[in-house]
Amino acid sequence: IMELDHLKKMWSNENVAETPEISTEKQKEIHLPLERIRKNMRTEFYWTAVLFVLIILFFAVVDMHFFKFKVYIITLVVTMMLITSFYFFKFFQLYKNISAINLNTWDALKDLKYQFKLNEQYYLAFYIAFAPFVVCEMLLVFDYTPPLKEITGLRFILTFLATCIGTLGALYFFGKFWFQRYYGKYFNQIYKIIDELK
Repeated sequence: IMELDHLKKMWSNENVAETPEISTEKQKEIHLPLERIRKNMRTEFYWTAVLFVLIILFFAVVDMHFFKFKVYIITLVVTMMLITSFYFFKFFQLYKNISAINLNTWDALKDLKYQFKLNEQYYLAFYIAFAPFVVCEMLLVFDYTPPLKEITGLRFILTFLATCIGTLGALYFFGKFWFQRYYGKYFNQIYKIIDELK
């Protein structure tokens, strides 16, 4: 019986050591960047919703001369909306978790760090998913814009490739800038606090 009591005591001591409590001061330090992240998530969601509404209104109002072109563009935009909806579903899960997280244990902070890393990967995947759409849109622009339609041969290949690479490069750098400005710097602040607590 004494040995059993000794084992129970050791077990409870190990559990305490594994999940130490985080001081109120450190919790406040983490809370500030967390609030900034939540605010930026809300802002991004609303702006994306407004952007898609404007795009839909644009296609509803503008009369395009080429019926097929309109069908192709609308199909691409609807597909992009579906991908964006999936991303925002994941985004909303992180938003909910940030709201509900308990910052007073080490395990909760490790879980938060893991969720941030996961969301960073989703963000990267979101921008990569747009690469095929950019190429398709470039094909349509080159095929349905009269001055570009006249370009043929090697000149067409070079112009098309340069346009695609330039647009994809701009999308990549914009995505990195956007993520770093609105999320990355706050993630890094929280990572730094978590690392200090190790």
